Amino acid sequence: MNFPCSKTCGRGLSLRVSNANRRCELVKESRLCNLRPCDVEIAKHIKTGKKCLNVYREERPSNMSISGCTSIRQYRPKFCGVCTDERCCIPYKSKTVDVDFVCPDGSTLSWKMMWVQACFCNLSCKNPNDIFADLENYYGYPEVMN
Repeated sequence: MNFPCSKTCGRGLSLRVSNANRRCELVKESRLCNLRPCDVEIAKHIKTGKKCLNVYREERPSNMSISGCTSIRQYRPKFCGVCTDERCCIPYKSKTVDVDFVCPDGSTLSWKMMWVQACFCNLSCKNPNDIFADLENYYGYPEVMN
């Protein structure tokens, strides 16, 4: 079971519960995520006559950085796009990859990162960080929503 990224743009944190381990035990796992860059106007990349771009990808690979450390390899990740109408784009297929970083002092570290593989755009545009958004559907308590 995956939980959405903690931020709609820029680097956030995604949590999941998985039993993909030798003992088949449920464990909580965290990974870094980046659904879309904050500093790119993705709407400019929507083709003429279209209202959405479900996946955005930068033209050139680049290094990632975390707290002054830089990824050893360059990457060209996919991001979820945007729509000019009422729809929103969210990931529906992703995987977890290990990204290795080297720090200024020469030390190395590895981070698990959510790698967006595909996104879809739809009209269900609730705030992905609103943990109470679905309570009314499950428990019938509309007062929680107010």
